[in-house]
Amino acid sequence: MSRIVHIALKCGDLDSLESATKFYEDIFGIYQTKSTHARGHLSRHMTDGNIDLALMLYDSEDEKEAKLAGAGPRIHHIGIEVDDRPSMIKKIEDNGGSIYSDRAEGALKYRSADGTLGEIVAVGRYLKKDMSKLARISRVSLQVNDVDKAAMFYENVFGFQRVGTADGGGGRSREMTDGDTTLFLFEEPSIEQPGIQYWGLEVTDPKAVAEKVEEYGGVILANPGSNIVRFRAPDGNMAELVGSAA
Repeated sequence: MSRIVHIALKCGDLDSLESATKFYEDIFGIYQTKSTHARGHLSRHMTDGNIDLALMLYDSEDEKEAKLAGAGPRIHHIGIEVDDRPSMIKKIEDNGGSIYSDRAEGALKYRSADGTLGEIVAVGRYLKKDMSKLARISRVSLQVNDVDKAAMFYENVFGFQRVGTADGGGGRSREMTDGDTTLFLFEEPSIEQPGIQYWGLEVTDPKAVAEKVEEYGGVILANPGSNIVRFRAPDGNMAELVGSAA
């Protein structure tokens, strides 16, 4: 099975990128691995030991890939590790997706059948490292027009497994996994641009960590459950604190 290995967060300016770096380091133990500049943007790579977290700052909103997921700060894309790139390209296209990047690029951007942006990378591009002792990147939440269409894409293309279904008054959702990280799909038929809404950090005590989030300039948005806290980080993007038992 393919697995999620990378999450890219688009920042609005250098100050927010620097603030976010300290925010993730000090609160969650997510640490820097390298910084690069290519294709019109700075990427500061960090990791929890399992998933690469890239803080991106484009030279301009006019850069080729800057607005692929929309203007301004946002969760830009996820990266999925695959072991057979040509086969995966065919699966993406056969299941309603499309390839955006030049096919010679190492990280190949695609638009999935649900309309969200992702990329496929070779096995080993993002190596596992020493795990953070404070938090684990555990989930990504996508807002889509049709949860069943989206779920079938990730099932058929990447082999993700469905582990939860909800069709009640709280809305339609599908919960999937790559065996390690949860992909949560929730339906909003009227949205014009499906996209990644949240990424999640598993912590021992969400409420205690929420206090640190505010101390470091984050904003608490909601507390939808006893074990979940949603917040906006200094980079302008939304994330969730999820209790270890959630």
